[in-house]
Amino acid sequence: MASIAPPRRVSVLALPDESTGTPINGLYETLVFVDAVASSPDGGAARLFDVEIVGPEQGIFQSACGLPLKVHRALREVDDTDIVIAASMLFENLEWVSGRHAETVEWLRRMHRNGADLCSACAGALLLAETGLLDGLETTTHWAFAPTFRRNFPNVHLRVEELLIVAGRNGEFVMSGAASSWQDLILFLISRHASATTAQAIGKFLLYQWDSRSQAPFVPFAPPTDHGDGAIRKVQDWLHAGDALDASVDKMAFLCGLPRPTFNRRFKRATGYSPIHYLQNLRVEQAKQLLERTDTPVEEISWKVGYEETAAFRRVFKRITRLSPAEYRRKFRFPRHGA
Repeated sequence: MASIAPPRRVSVLALPDESTGTPINGLYETLVFVDAVASSPDGGAARLFDVEIVGPEQGIFQSACGLPLKVHRALREVDDTDIVIAASMLFENLEWVSGRHAETVEWLRRMHRNGADLCSACAGALLLAETGLLDGLETTTHWAFAPTFRRNFPNVHLRVEELLIVAGRNGEFVMSGAASSWQDLILFLISRHASATTAQAIGKFLLYQWDSRSQAPFVPFAPPTDHGDGAIRKVQDWLHAGDALDASVDKMAFLCGLPRPTFNRRFKRATGYSPIHYLQNLRVEQAKQLLERTDTPVEEISWKVGYEETAAFRRVFKRITRLSPAEYRRKFRFPRHGA
């Protein structure tokens, strides 16, 4: 008779006053549901997951939004686990301050040395990055935390357009993006450690969506303006005041009083975008608003945002958002019954 594998031990990490309650409770409850949904009618199926919420101290603490959050065990009591999930957090001014969670960071390193997979949802990626284990690897998080992430962890390749990233030699780091992407994370983990069929059953039972493979359609265009280059900032202000439709790289360079090659280099260094890609992103952002809020035909929107050829507009739009204009409108247009 084949031996029954023990359940996978899952430690959902909670930090008082910083962790948000919904993802932590959602992760916990979803894994509890797995056994109920995946069990056979006679109840003979083995348990798949043994899940608990862990943190610096045991007890009931306040979450970032003020709701109570129960921590089952203190980190010092957890010597071994199979999966750690650092879920969403909120902190002042969306600015990460290194060194605040030294005990937790060291515990994460120790769990990794012991063979645990380290996972994150949303801002939990910042905590994983502080371990140093993600250096040289790719990760994702909520785009609102991208500026502080890049300032604090320049050796980690941040890909905010990605919804889910698996990294590491053995795929031991699994990171999901913004807000409700913890659902994609947990379905991935169920598929990996149980089966794709079980993950599909849970997704159907709890109405979790499987079809969003990218955050790109959700990410707003928010280029940096605090780079300290006054000439480039002047061009940015001019573009965002509504002159992007008629703008060209030559006009932008002329406004700066710089030769075009010099302007191109300074603009890319200041903003992270080449001038032409900056213009494309700005025009697509304007198109997104028109698609969301109006019934204007795509051909007319293309012209309104500065493209004479609709085919060219469609190509640029899909490259940036990973959706066609029509797909984007269907996805984000507010339902008529809710207007």
